[in-house]
Amino acid sequence: MFDQVVFAGGGGRCIWQIGFWESVADEVDLSPRVISAVSAGGLVAGLLLIGRGREAVKYVRSVFDTNRKNIYWGNLFTQEAVFPQYAICRDGIRQLFDKGPQALQGVAELRLAVSHPPSWMYGPLALTFGAVVYYADKGFTRNLHSTAATKLGFRQNFYRAQDCKNMDELEHLILSSSCTPPFTPRLHLNGREILDGGIVDNVPVGGLDSNEGRVLILLTSRFRDFPDCFTQRQGSQLWTYVQPSQSLPIKVWDFTNPDAVIETLEIGRADGRATLRKLKSGTYSCSALQTL
Repeated sequence: MFDQVVFAGGGGRCIWQIGFWESVADEVDLSPRVISAVSAGGLVAGLLLIGRGREAVKYVRSVFDTNRKNIYWGNLFTQEAVFPQYAICRDGIRQLFDKGPQALQGVAELRLAVSHPPSWMYGPLALTFGAVVYYADKGFTRNLHSTAATKLGFRQNFYRAQDCKNMDELEHLILSSSCTPPFTPRLHLNGREILDGGIVDNVPVGGLDSNEGRVLILLTSRFRDFPDCFTQRQGSQLWTYVQPSQSLPIKVWDFTNPDAVIETLEIGRADGRATLRKLKSGTYSCSALQTL
């Protein structure tokens, strides 16, 4: 039914995407040829492609259960990490992609978004502007596709996970797509400073092919001005957006609440079932909105 799928970023909220995918994948033969994803959405998409969605939920619940804080201020003047999120994500990638990038061969082409600051913007300045745009977008902007970073000169590039030659490259690409200091260290890709791909657009439609067909777009934020499921015509494509039916109990960078993981998963499953009923109603469409 869907030729391409987009996975929005959203940290822990991307657990919702796992629940949704579990509910609909088999029912609608969800086997796209291209997936465009960003940040934690890229990690989730890769794991779903190799059939490790449930293992991912178990891993997240386990580490959230043992992680007591999101910030360890006592480590500020030590060699230990102040923010545990980066190590938790890195270890999860290593554990869950235990067969390396070879496991991604033969499945949908996975394109991960990374943001590049403008060449004139020196590293620390880029981090500052990037952080302002990132957190302002998360807290105030209610647009589906942000444009603030693009106006400042940031650009979103896409890299194929299947091009990674080994586990180190795959790990670095996934973490690069999620690079959000101070929760993560500063990172470089191909010698260039990079930041979370969601700074430019947290719903990375820029990674899609322009071929005619249908696109499924899985959001992780709740946009109250839009229906839970809606379609928009974009050129020769029909884009179907699906968003959580309610605000999710899990927060983007909160890695301490295992109960919220299951609650978020169940909301995703319920929303998947609700979307299936709409898609199978005979029209194969959700609420129709005007072209973007």
